[in-house]
Amino acid sequence: MWQLLIEIVDLLSKVAQTAIAGFGAWLAWQAFLKEDNQESEVVDENTPVNPDVEDIKLFETANQTTWLKKTSNGIECHLDDRRPDKRSGHRWTLTQSMARNILQNGDIYVTPGLKLNSGLISVGNHTNWLYSKRLFPEPAGLHHRVVELLRAVAVQT
Repeated sequence: MWQLLIEIVDLLSKVAQTAIAGFGAWLAWQAFLKEDNQESEVVDENTPVNPDVEDIKLFETANQTTWLKKTSNGIECHLDDRRPDKRSGHRWTLTQSMARNILQNGDIYVTPGLKLNSGLISVGNHTNWLYSKRLFPEPAGLHHRVVELLRAVAVQT
């Protein structure tokens, strides 16, 4: 009699463990599949543009720093790589007309992704550049800063 009771309790505990593990796996899968939607920023064209917008430090580690800088040529991406035998410096430029086009099309995407320390940003055809979540914990904050930089370049004379 006791042996039967022990076996029933053992069976019920295994069923409960399996159900809990299955539910946990289902929750993890739902979180993995969750599609983050990034609302495109509605730019009020009447809002004054700040011509003195600051450079944006996108990514920073002990070995690398990536910047978006407003220059007379437009927006330039610079990578400072402190590792030996690695190339640092200018990577690409967005001209004034490219900045206008990107703003018109809303072609700016910030994706936090699954990595703990970095996400991805795409501006125009310059896709999947790393950004540091430590610098921009909220993707919308980075998106807003890039829009400000694009607007400053798009109206510069």
